[in-house]
Amino acid sequence: MKLPAGTGGRVLINPHKEGMLQALMVFTGAIEIDSGNGRGFLLTRSGELVAAYFRNPQGICKGKPAVQFLMREVDAGAGGSQQNIIMRAYGSSDFAEALALCTEGGLLVEPETNPGNAEPLAVENPVLLRQSPTPLNEAMLAKIASQPGVIAVSAFYEGFPVRSLGEGDFEHVAARAEDFLRAGSRIADDMHMGQAEQLILETAERKVIIAPCGDLFICIIAKADVQLGLLRVLVKSLQSEGGSVV
Repeated sequence: MKLPAGTGGRVLINPHKEGMLQALMVFTGAIEIDSGNGRGFLLTRSGELVAAYFRNPQGICKGKPAVQFLMREVDAGAGGSQQNIIMRAYGSSDFAEALALCTEGGLLVEPETNPGNAEPLAVENPVLLRQSPTPLNEAMLAKIASQPGVIAVSAFYEGFPVRSLGEGDFEHVAARAEDFLRAGSRIADDMHMGQAEQLILETAERKVIIAPCGDLFICIIAKADVQLGLLRVLVKSLQSEGGSVV
């Protein structure tokens, strides 16, 4: 099965050290896992497991059984086993295409009904199933990205890009934005200024705004002549919604 390519394509060699589990709490897209013993993928929507597939020489697993196998493979990687994991972020159209393919292939992770005396299926890594943060308002994110002078907008969490629009190395942007956010928040706290609502960095060539929005954070990269006041108003509007979808 060939899923949409999506964006990002972040390759993780050691997911336990590279923050994959934290990123999955807000991630929408496909996580492809090649452990050397088998291959498969997880489809997630804002951190919620939607579908799973795993194949090895012994056969094919779909849905919840595939989740078990994939999580065992990830856990085995923590012990030194060679594995590659690729995270491909999806927008609404890519996710809809992937969901249709998974539905047709019978890969959906259905709610556990546990009829009769059947034993409940144990998922090896329950953090994948925890309630995800509220997603960002996609329409507002697109509106910000469309403003004159805006180069890119990226929503991120724990230094990992969740949703990005425009042009840029979003892996690098999210990591540096996280560093800037933590430093700015620490300075604001040391100076008893309260919680940082927006951090602004200006140079001769660029302007950058970093701000918390609900459970996520956004980073806006713009040209030096951008209308900074308008961007700040749009960010305020997004923040007032708590990052919720309309």
